[in-house]
Amino acid sequence: MRRMKVFLTAAVMTATIAGATLCAQAEAKTDLTIAVDADIDTLHPSDFSTTVEHDILSQLYDPLMYMNPDGAHDPEPRIAESYEISDDGLDYTFHLREDATFHNGTPITSKDVKFSLEMYMESEYQGSMVTGLSSVDTPDDYTVVCHLENPYSPFLLGVCQVNIASKDYHDSSEDDFVNNPVGSGPYKFAGKKKGSNVMLEAYEDYYRGAAAIKNVTFEVIPDQSTCAIALQTGEVNFATIESSTMAQLAANDTIKIAEAATSGFTYVSMNTEKAPFDDVKVRQAINYAINRENLVAVCYDGEAEVNSNICSKDRFGYSEDQFQYTYDPEKAKELLAEAGIETPYDLGEMLVAEKYSNVATVLQSDLAAVGLNITTAVKEFNSYIDDLTSGNYGITALEMTLDGDTQMLEMAFTSDYIGTANNARYNDAAMDELFDQARVETDTDARAELFNQILSKAQDEAIYAVICNPLTLFAYNADLNCPEFPYEGIYSIYDFSWAE
Repeated sequence: MRRMKVFLTAAVMTATIAGATLCAQAEAKTDLTIAVDADIDTLHPSDFSTTVEHDILSQLYDPLMYMNPDGAHDPEPRIAESYEISDDGLDYTFHLREDATFHNGTPITSKDVKFSLEMYMESEYQGSMVTGLSSVDTPDDYTVVCHLENPYSPFLLGVCQVNIASKDYHDSSEDDFVNNPVGSGPYKFAGKKKGSNVMLEAYEDYYRGAAAIKNVTFEVIPDQSTCAIALQTGEVNFATIESSTMAQLAANDTIKIAEAATSGFTYVSMNTEKAPFDDVKVRQAINYAINRENLVAVCYDGEAEVNSNICSKDRFGYSEDQFQYTYDPEKAKELLAEAGIETPYDLGEMLVAEKYSNVATVLQSDLAAVGLNITTAVKEFNSYIDDLTSGNYGITALEMTLDGDTQMLEMAFTSDYIGTANNARYNDAAMDELFDQARVETDTDARAELFNQILSKAQDEAIYAVICNPLTLFAYNADLNCPEFPYEGIYSIYDFSWAE
């Protein structure tokens, strides 16, 4: 009987262990919490302006074409199944796949693609993504023909950024279209708490197959120290981090760190509509006053490349022959004197969002060293963006990314984008004309020369005081499988999964 009891006990233990295994398998982790440093203002698929909004919308919506993250950036079909370009480069014909649906189950057809492209054409925020597009035809439910005004080789790259949205859903309720979106991507909208989080859930009928991560929460955590603690406790599984917390997080075995080079830039923007920033000599002086190497060391812990050119060094159009501003406080003082500025001179407030307050502190010291005094005015991010785009500031410091083709830099320099990404409010007909020429130029060498003229002019006129190109830094749970992060740090949660 004793032996029988041993066997029975063993059998019970085996059954219990097997049951625990089955339970563990049944409870495999499928949730993901991502920290973001600001709340969103909108979920409109084309009228958004912040990185956080882009990151969320790119999970909710799919584009017609997809930018392959393998480093080559070759556009590949996504909602489009195939495409052809006419010999004259003016017509792009897209053939849509017939198994793609919106989150309400309705099929994605050519009328939706036409509607989405035209919506981008009208967008003051994202209109540059469809540069050159003049009209769209829909010969049938699954064919879309885009007609360009002139040949424009980066057109496919721009199309990769166009979120495909439902025309019928928009027409039924414009309010729901923005606040309760029905998308075309791997995740559908599940709810939002203002100032707190945005929740998504996997769309089970997604045409590429349902995502492994079933529930995603974007948690608003503006403070980097708080975010670092949340990553270490497991409250947050994934986040874009700042260099100040990298060493602390890298020392934790439960966390992985990844970095991605980007074309984004940290810069000082001066409102050229207001004195003294309407004087080129003052703007040049501010450029010379900035100790970029020190700022990168202090604010980025060296995780950025010093560059006073708005064009990153591995981007088309950049040249080592283009002028670079160096740290030269004596030159800065000379230029201020030439501009008739008697120092010490009060520049007023430097408007910044909280996340850029450390950059503002270093800049405050640099400017004081040449006799320019500023105070810092720190605002909540979305309130800051409102003041920035309305021109309600004199000088500011921030980061911006204008990825894709170098033509996207027109958003920072041309008059059409005053009030959006042209934060300097710079208005110059010659600059507008140079970008117009670059848009239609098909010869690579000639186009490179046009960008050389653009970037040289930008440096000569000190339109901005660009500081560096920061690396994008990610921290995430060591059990989370993430693909290698490509240039620009673009990520798709669809490609994430938890280790088994």
